[in-house]
Amino acid sequence: MLAAAEAERAYALLASELHPPRGIVDVTLSDDVDTPNGFTTIFPSNRFTILLVPPVTDPALQTYDSWERLVIVHELTHVFHLDRSRGLWRTLQTVFGRAPGLFPNQYQPSWVTEGLATYYESRFTAGGRAEGSFHREVVAADALSGHARSPWDALLFTRWPDGLAPYAYGSRFWEFLSRDGNDSIVPRFVEKTAGQFIPFRVGRPLRHAGTSRPLTDEWSRAIATAVPATQPSAARAQLLAGRLRSQPVPRVSPDGHRLAYLYDDGRGARRLRVVDPNSGAVLRSHRVNGGVSYDWLGDTLIVAQLEFSSRWTIRSDLWRWLPDGAWRRQTRNARLIEPRAGGGTLSALQLAGGGDAPTIPAPAIGGTWGPTVPSPDGRWIVATRNQNGRWELVRWPAGQIQSVTVLAQASGESAIADPVWTADGTSVLFVTDAGGFPQIHRWGEPEGITQVTAEPLGARAPAPLPDGRILFTTLGNDGWELRVAVPRQIARVFAERASAAFDSAPHVAIRETGYASWGSLRPHFWLPLGINAGQAGHFFGAVTAGADAVGRYTYFAEAQVSPSPLRAQGSFFLVSQALGRPTLDFSVSNRWSLVGIDSTGHVVSQNRPEGAFGATLVAQRWRHFVALRLAAEYEGRRFVAIPDTSLAAICTGCIDRDRVGGSAILSLGSVVSAPLTVSLQDGASASLLYRRKEEQGTAQWLNEVRTRGSVYLRFGPRVGFAYSVLALRGAIGALDGPITDRFSVGGVSSGGVEFLFGQSVGVSRTFPVRGYAGGVLHGRRAASLSAEYRMPVALLGRALGHLPFGADKLAFAVFGDVGDAWDVGERARLHRLRSVGAELVADVTVTYDVPLRLRFGVAQPATGHAQLYGAFGADF
Repeated sequence: MLAAAEAERAYALLASELHPPRGIVDVTLSDDVDTPNGFTTIFPSNRFTILLVPPVTDPALQTYDSWERLVIVHELTHVFHLDRSRGLWRTLQTVFGRAPGLFPNQYQPSWVTEGLATYYESRFTAGGRAEGSFHREVVAADALSGHARSPWDALLFTRWPDGLAPYAYGSRFWEFLSRDGNDSIVPRFVEKTAGQFIPFRVGRPLRHAGTSRPLTDEWSRAIATAVPATQPSAARAQLLAGRLRSQPVPRVSPDGHRLAYLYDDGRGARRLRVVDPNSGAVLRSHRVNGGVSYDWLGDTLIVAQLEFSSRWTIRSDLWRWLPDGAWRRQTRNARLIEPRAGGGTLSALQLAGGGDAPTIPAPAIGGTWGPTVPSPDGRWIVATRNQNGRWELVRWPAGQIQSVTVLAQASGESAIADPVWTADGTSVLFVTDAGGFPQIHRWGEPEGITQVTAEPLGARAPAPLPDGRILFTTLGNDGWELRVAVPRQIARVFAERASAAFDSAPHVAIRETGYASWGSLRPHFWLPLGINAGQAGHFFGAVTAGADAVGRYTYFAEAQVSPSPLRAQGSFFLVSQALGRPTLDFSVSNRWSLVGIDSTGHVVSQNRPEGAFGATLVAQRWRHFVALRLAAEYEGRRFVAIPDTSLAAICTGCIDRDRVGGSAILSLGSVVSAPLTVSLQDGASASLLYRRKEEQGTAQWLNEVRTRGSVYLRFGPRVGFAYSVLALRGAIGALDGPITDRFSVGGVSSGGVEFLFGQSVGVSRTFPVRGYAGGVLHGRRAASLSAEYRMPVALLGRALGHLPFGADKLAFAVFGDVGDAWDVGERARLHRLRSVGAELVADVTVTYDVPLRLRFGVAQPATGHAQLYGAFGADF
């Protein structure tokens, strides 16, 4: 298997510089998502997953000799780097195992982690992002716009360049440091950080690794190498659209009267726009998903985009956007990307088995195809391809795949991309970054190749207009830009660089077996746990958790023992996705608590055994979902008195019982979330719960019905970095039956903050009313209503000094809550509990890059004093 050979090759190369990781590294190959990516974790064991789809037009990932080679080196670098632990950290792992939080290099900022992986992907392949031009463009655009990031801000903040920042800045820093000083600094730095007592520090271990200057000085010098030596007198091309989060690839209709491009400002759903190329007036627009590519087939736009085909599978398919505005799906599960059309012929790339192939006749290659573009008259095909570790621009007569002509070859670690025909079909425009930043070139007969742009920050994705001008994309102030320029012949002053020879990974002996989950699923760590239940017991024990390498099973387990009185308690939670559909969950728990102590000194304790077994079905789409969970449930109560006596004489209601029943929860929603939004917006969500309990051995039973709904409306003009949102929430519930359970109303509800293996913290309430104590009202019926007006305050994206904490963005909300609880036969008075107030919502980061939402508020109830509160996350 190719991936096995590449993994062994990467392991040997990395081990020549970095300390090898401990144990087996599990590698999972996935073909379930039609986009290139990879992800790594080092607990509970070392493992990484590769999405096999090769990058075709992603400008950040086009510089590679082999996609599998590049992504495997990148992800395996994470394993080598993050697994390394020395000193106190190694001692703690010897005692507690591979527990989360005991890996010192995980506390490093993301530009260190991703920068190192990008550095080594470039060092140990004949490509890589440190060698490509895109990261230099990102850093240069920031610097020329006056807001280059510092080592404390090049993190996963929302402000542009968002998630690109750690990769772009990190790769530039480590590449510069290895060349300016020596490449031994990098492995020495990894060793220093793996043993330092304060794991957040970067500057000090860097000095100990051998740098002669402070971190900030080295950082500034690295950034300076990315900034081009521009001529201030050189006028930039005309700006048509800017500050965009996705590349606004232009496509001009065959008649030249319409221009389509992707508009993504990060404040709402991405939209595909059709505009007048002369005036810029928007003629129509349509909401699109991710992975969008498109081209004109006559007067119709053919659009490829990602969509869920199941809960776990995302496929790229084609849609038709007709001139009358109708939007029709053309394929299902076809895995088609990059549609191109000409002369009535539609071509696309079809994904399969970790590779791609054109849908029109094309020669077979042992590599990756880029877009295949028919000429305007349909007689010729031009395409890019990556073969033998380098990109080429090729052409052949339609239907004659044996007559392929190579028009251009990439030199060094450069790329060739974005081919497009001129309107007359005599020339081909394409992009190469052989001279540094990417520029548009023209190929034609007999003149050959001519460079036609010299943009300071590069030019990509050309689209010729009827008047001879060329539309293109580039990076600028706060994002992508769409510009237009008159082409001009420019002397190519760069020297051709020799391309590194592509060497196949050495063969490794492999054997095929069935999947065995236990090696990765078994417990790899434990942590001590103590719970003080008063005179019911002082419990001491341990907690562990785990997941298998392919994500079929996830579990959490904890157990404690109280020596006096001798008792045990604990819980076990398991989620299984082995069936695919449905997802199964199983949980059991046993808890002790103190009921009270009577006047004669009898201590009454309660034991609560509980269990549930559920199955969840989910129908998932890009922005909406429907989920149904069915569960069987058990709830028990046992009461014990010490010294032993009749419970009926000392504790009213302390009666042992067993309740068996089930529940059904239906949830659905359709909402929009984007990087710069302050809330969910442009949609709604709802849930409905029905639960039945029956007490064994008696005629007691209970029916519970609860429903909850939320609406999110973008409200008013844009304020600062985002739009304001009006959010409405309502909840109502009813209980019936002889069992005397009651709802509680009042209090602050917190969103859940998830940490590891399905566990979360935060108190969620069905019927919250801020400004009142939790559960201030009780009844068999309950209802609550909330309205919030949420406004953006500031987009910060800054660390707090040199501390590993940062502030991403701030929002402000004013709200009003009402609620009531009542019994059957009583009249509901929703205004019985009512409050108004305000919240400051802070999106912050901890340990440099872990996002956390905090809410700080003040609520004024109808009577009494104002109440201050704090909560995690978004309640709705």
